[in-house]
Amino acid sequence: MNTFTTKSTPLLGGDSSPSSSSPNLQSQKKELTQLENFAISALAPSMAVLFTNPFDTVKVRLQLQGEFVKSREPGRNGKEVVRVSEKVYKSSLDCLQKTFRHEGMRGLQKGLFPAILKESSKNIFRLGLYDPILNAMHPLSYPGEASTAPAWKRMIAGATCGAMGAISANPFELIKTRLQSHSTGGLAVGNQYAYTGTFSALRTIVTTDGVMTLYRGSMISIARSMLGSAANLTTYSLLKDHARNNWGAQDGIILDMMSSLVSAFVSVVVMNPMDVVRIRLYNRSSQAASQSTLQSCRHIFVTEGPLAFYKGFSTHFMRIGPHFTLTFVFLGMLKRQIIEGSQPEVIEARKASTAILHGMEDGTSSTTTSITSGVIPRRGEQM
Repeated sequence: MNTFTTKSTPLLGGDSSPSSSSPNLQSQKKELTQLENFAISALAPSMAVLFTNPFDTVKVRLQLQGEFVKSREPGRNGKEVVRVSEKVYKSSLDCLQKTFRHEGMRGLQKGLFPAILKESSKNIFRLGLYDPILNAMHPLSYPGEASTAPAWKRMIAGATCGAMGAISANPFELIKTRLQSHSTGGLAVGNQYAYTGTFSALRTIVTTDGVMTLYRGSMISIARSMLGSAANLTTYSLLKDHARNNWGAQDGIILDMMSSLVSAFVSVVVMNPMDVVRIRLYNRSSQAASQSTLQSCRHIFVTEGPLAFYKGFSTHFMRIGPHFTLTFVFLGMLKRQIIEGSQPEVIEARKASTAILHGMEDGTSSTTTSITSGVIPRRGEQM
């Protein structure tokens, strides 16, 4: 295999139909070039985020509320008591309703443009390099084969891709978080930034706080992405391989949906604690006292309790579940379209169908020989 192509693995959806299970037939199938692999890896999640960004906005606001809400004041007996201030949002649904009522769909879709940039810049590495890395560690016998790679190899491949994706996407993630947290009146949570858009935020951050501010929280983001990608991609690919090898399942939309939904839940369980810490670091003002990742973790644990690390869990899954499902469904559809659309028989069938349609429009009989002959009767046979 040359360095510019990548063998098709279950992550991007191979063809497991009985007619193509032979290695000889599989070896004749078109392989995605690495450029095509990168392109669909960036495009699929960018399409998915159009539908899931509102849930991400809700998740960000839920995870930001409650910061510094506990205070200690002298009690009647001279002891300190903990007083908790009123929360802005009672639940995920409450946040969704209030945001839509006061800000409309524009409010729920805040940060959409940097979200698209984040998804494309992150997944061009996270998804685009997973197959090549895994294939290098555990080569396939032929393109489209259900991989037999053990879980630890998949986890290493997923963690490596996740780390690269987190580094490239961190600036867009920070800008997206600040745009999504911005609100007015009593709905505002966390620090508020008067950015007018993505480029306004980028210009203000660079000129006021410096370029390195764009990489604030990058260490926790890298750790989150490594664990999340390892859990997500390993669970997803293992489920698909098990279904194909043991249940005779065929690659397609249903298998993509079921595998991605289960892998999404596993990912949220692993990522949510680090996600809470990361959101707090992204939203912190440059004028605020500097805190490391460990200090932020300790502060959240002491002031808000251990359950604070799972704030916004349901909304996180409401966002990640559909997002991963749509991402892998779109990814599989794009990949299969590229591969199947390039097969000679498919091209010939399309030409035949076009010729038949032209013949019907011109009032002439179609004598094209193709796989459609016998299905569409000739005009002379209908008389």
